[in-house]
Amino acid sequence: MRVLAIILGLSACVPIIIPIPIGTVSNQQVRTLAVSRAPDAGFDAKFQNVRSKPIAHNAQLAAVARAHAVDMDRRGYFSHNSPEGVSSGARTAAAGIAACGIGENIAKGQTSSAEVFAGWMASDGHRRNMVNTGMASYGLGRAGDTWVLMLYQPC
Repeated sequence: MRVLAIILGLSACVPIIIPIPIGTVSNQQVRTLAVSRAPDAGFDAKFQNVRSKPIAHNAQLAAVARAHAVDMDRRGYFSHNSPEGVSSGARTAAAGIAACGIGENIAKGQTSSAEVFAGWMASDGHRRNMVNTGMASYGLGRAGDTWVLMLYQPC
């Protein structure tokens, strides 16, 4: 399969490469992926409050989460795996993020970070991901009403 490699240079981070199948992303979506966005302060504050151990925002994980949200939104699917079978672990590995654990929460239909946060906290599996003290950092991505939260556990 041919892929387009998007190289993101994020401030204070090393560049990451996100492989995306050719023909699945428009020029506007490439620009969206290439622009770093500040973390969502409302989500961040609520997220920190439910944890017994602080967690750091990770711009690289946010870029991977955003890319997956854009891909799901653009191609009209909703899954942890892409239609080609690419998993969250494979996406983070392709971005050069070595981990001993990756957690991923996805949501669709919520219009605000407060709404998506409440939905994830009301779901046992999503909540377990969010309060897992083994997770050291996270990234939140959004495209329209498609949300992805990625959590990273170092080795």
